[in-house]
Amino acid sequence: MIKQIPKKIAIVGNAGSGKTTLAFQLQKQFKLPLYHLDQYSWKPNWQRINFEQFQAIHGELCEKDKWIIEGSYIKIVYSRVFHADMIIFLDMPRYLCIWYVLKRAILNFGKVIPGNPENCKQQLFSFQFLDFLTWIWNFNEKYRPVVYNILEEFKERKQIYILKSPEEINFFVQHLEK
Repeated sequence: MIKQIPKKIAIVGNAGSGKTTLAFQLQKQFKLPLYHLDQYSWKPNWQRINFEQFQAIHGELCEKDKWIIEGSYIKIVYSRVFHADMIIFLDMPRYLCIWYVLKRAILNFGKVIPGNPENCKQQLFSFQFLDFLTWIWNFNEKYRPVVYNILEEFKERKQIYILKSPEEINFFVQHLEK
């Protein structure tokens, strides 16, 4: 299925689309260092770091020789796509993303889950969480076109995979193993 073994993989998609799970699967398969952008964008207790500082960290990660970087951060996604040799866009329906985020928050309420920043526990009953759900709800209208435009620009030079369902993700991962 893949054209060549990647050294730099960018995984992009809405919150709850499966980026972190896929990143762990690809890390196991390709033995590449894995970077979760949320771990660099947030301080403990879900406090954002300065955007310029985050942008500089992101740039340093993109310059590394090998990586899997998972996260959305649409304002700086172009740079990640530019440096990656494989881009995977998890273009999931918003109802599915909302469902997965709610399920994750309920089942892991008060816990720090893999891929989350240090001391950033899953929350459910806060204005910040409601803002997060609103961001997820609006992702396909606001950010999907931006991602598609960037992918269109790089389609001749990069390995690009757009996966639109959990079944497509599973198929992709199973065929990587072969």
